[in-house]
Amino acid sequence: MADILRVTTPLINKNQPVDVKKNAELSTQFPLQNVSRVNKPSSQSELLGQNNGLGNENDASALLLNLLKDPSVTVNYLKSFSSLEALIKLLPANNNPLTKEIEQMFSDLLVPFDKIADEMKSQENSVTLFKGEMFDVLRQLVKEHSDSSDFLKAAGSFLKALTLYSTRKEALGSVGNNLKFLSESLFPNKELSDKLLELSQKFKAADSTENFTALKKETIALLDDVQNSILFSEGVKKIVKMTVYNLSRYNNNEEYLTETIYRLSHQMHGREERESFMSALQAFLRGVQNEKPARKEATAMDNLSHILQIQSQDKSLLRADSDKFEKIIYSLLSSPCNFTPLLHFVLPVKFFDMHSFAEIWINNKDDGEKAPSGGQSPIHMLLSFEIENMGRFEMELFVKDQIIDFQLFCPPEYVQHFKKEKENIIAYVNTTDYRMGKTEVEPLERPRSLMDVFHSLPYKRTGVDLKI
Repeated sequence: MADILRVTTPLINKNQPVDVKKNAELSTQFPLQNVSRVNKPSSQSELLGQNNGLGNENDASALLLNLLKDPSVTVNYLKSFSSLEALIKLLPANNNPLTKEIEQMFSDLLVPFDKIADEMKSQENSVTLFKGEMFDVLRQLVKEHSDSSDFLKAAGSFLKALTLYSTRKEALGSVGNNLKFLSESLFPNKELSDKLLELSQKFKAADSTENFTALKKETIALLDDVQNSILFSEGVKKIVKMTVYNLSRYNNNEEYLTETIYRLSHQMHGREERESFMSALQAFLRGVQNEKPARKEATAMDNLSHILQIQSQDKSLLRADSDKFEKIIYSLLSSPCNFTPLLHFVLPVKFFDMHSFAEIWINNKDDGEKAPSGGQSPIHMLLSFEIENMGRFEMELFVKDQIIDFQLFCPPEYVQHFKKEKENIIAYVNTTDYRMGKTEVEPLERPRSLMDVFHSLPYKRTGVDLKI
């Protein structure tokens, strides 16, 4: 919007004569053909960029770098989690059934030390959609047809269509959650708030898939009312944009998946390949269409999410120490995504009467990584854990061709102790199929960020890796 000049009455004596200035005449005609002489108007791009909530590539890069550079991503989660456990036990409402329920969930959350491997397998199974027989068959086909660009393009299109098809219910649920949050944010406007809440329930209903077109039209109209409301703010604007984005995630084109399957099958060689792929695909789709999938055992991450959900809904618990909740959620946001493409595990471990809270990050055979003892593309792991009454430890592992490079960073008072144990660790590993390479034990001088450990991580998402 153009700047508006404010004209006010000058504060002068009424009897004082006023000299009226004559309009200055231009000595030369304004040369329209030479635009370089046109004064540049005041730029408001920064203001607009701040308010639109969408950001650009530079904003995304800055967000990524800030996330990776922040040591709290791997530190505050551990400390906040253990602090929350102590906090719950100190709450005045100790007899409250809700508090008792949370205490029980904290107890169930701790993984026995002999169940760590099972817990990691359970968490790993929920990391990605691309797991199971069908994807194993497809990986084998991609390997056999790696020299065919047409097959690779067809496989990529198929995976995109399958992801959209498999996550349709999730997309509708996200829209419902967005509308519910808007309803709570706009509660002073009861009429608008009630409409948003009613619409959010429709998106979570069993027939939401069949009624998507009508629901989408109703949502767009209601979001227009939200933007015209006097309660509309920057925070509400971001939720509105998230709602529109989640609407766009839903693909109601039933033919899209069928077309990609048809193209991919015609790139295969022989009847045996097609039958193997189609059999695995049909089994996968039957599982997706099943509204009541087989109940899997809850992981530590599932229990943690449940705890945070209950605590966030109880205002007395949330007011007790909201900073702890914020730090835990911030750490969870650094889980695998387009910003941090790493395997991520959460392990609250109970070893007899001792508790340890650990996070594990794994970068699997990255071309940008190099093992200390030599060799490109190792499996690179960071284990960050805090042991009760001992302090914080960081363990960094590089695994390449069954050679393990080991670095342990521990509190200074334990350095000599673990240096003495180094030979025992090497001897134990040598009894397996692996061998120890470079081994170091050093004091942990400061918390390290993900960027300090995984050096290739920022380059994956902030630019193009161009090799000439």
